[in-house]
Amino acid sequence: MKKFIGLTLLILLAVLPALTHADGTGTIKGKVNCEGKPLEGAYVLLYSGSEGGFRGEPAVTAGPTKADGLFEAQAAPGSYYLIAQKRTGGRDGGLAAGDYYSYYGGNPVDVGAGDTINVGINCTAIIDVGKPRVTGGTGIRGKVYADGAPLDRARVTLYQDGDTIFRGIGYASTLTNKNGDFSFSLEPGTYYAVARKRAGDDRMGPLTAGDMFAYAHENPVEVVEDGYSVISMNAATKLLKVKESGQEVTLGGTVKAGGTVISGTVVDKDGRPVAGVFASAYRDSMMTQKPDFMSQATGPDGRYVINISEGGEYFVGARNTIGGPAEKGELLGRYAGNEDHSVNIATGQKVDGIDITVEPVE
Repeated sequence: MKKFIGLTLLILLAVLPALTHADGTGTIKGKVNCEGKPLEGAYVLLYSGSEGGFRGEPAVTAGPTKADGLFEAQAAPGSYYLIAQKRTGGRDGGLAAGDYYSYYGGNPVDVGAGDTINVGINCTAIIDVGKPRVTGGTGIRGKVYADGAPLDRARVTLYQDGDTIFRGIGYASTLTNKNGDFSFSLEPGTYYAVARKRAGDDRMGPLTAGDMFAYAHENPVEVVEDGYSVISMNAATKLLKVKESGQEVTLGGTVKAGGTVISGTVVDKDGRPVAGVFASAYRDSMMTQKPDFMSQATGPDGRYVINISEGGEYFVGARNTIGGPAEKGELLGRYAGNEDHSVNIATGQKVDGIDITVEPVE
């Protein structure tokens, strides 16, 4: 009888991993870093929406991380915003100077049943900038740092809600000075503040290796009459990809690389490949709003790959700059395989040969 029970336990243990994978959940895992080193004692919080500034109870909590900074979370299929934080005074209570915080720059993360999505999250320490409110006007003032040092020429952008996933041109933007300072005069209300600094020029588009990103832990920032709300943002180099099982950061968030794919080649009017162009997929047939998904910049072969979260009808185009109307001399083109520039794709399908011809805007 004992042998029978022991054999039964062995069989149950053997099939337990299969049962875990068969429960319909997916996995989000990765590493939390700070200044290039693993961050111990951090929690990764998964929120199903951006409402409330990620201060309420998360859908899933992973952590605390150990000395290696690794975390793993099981989540039902869906789209999640990842927040990493470490409170020096313990997990309970509000965030304060000296605590660590990060809004994952690839949010939201799409996870399906059985998927494993790997991400890298860079936390930074929250820096005290003194009084949270000063008089002398109405708006938001603050400083942007890079690992604790003032960050010059970082672009600070304000958003009025989370509908844009804190991407695109936003409500207002400005550049920091050499001391990392910035200031906005605003109407009373609530605003989300994000800072970016690119290793290259100051154009828009997906962040790439070497670019810096910061999201104010105070978001949404409340602005009241006759007072400036004072905030700090500590930017870190963006961890764009973690290539185990694959994932892709796009304007629409993090999606499983190689899942649902539209790809092709960007060429000029003579059929020659064009480098440095972003291909975009829009749900909006007018293709005038922020793209839903975007490729990385094309290389010398003109090839692009757009990873998207789900099937449907998408309208595909390409340009060498992102944000605002295309200006004279910039490269612009739309997929011409259909009159309305559309591509119909099923979830999990890979559609290649969606070639796009770009020409300078007259």
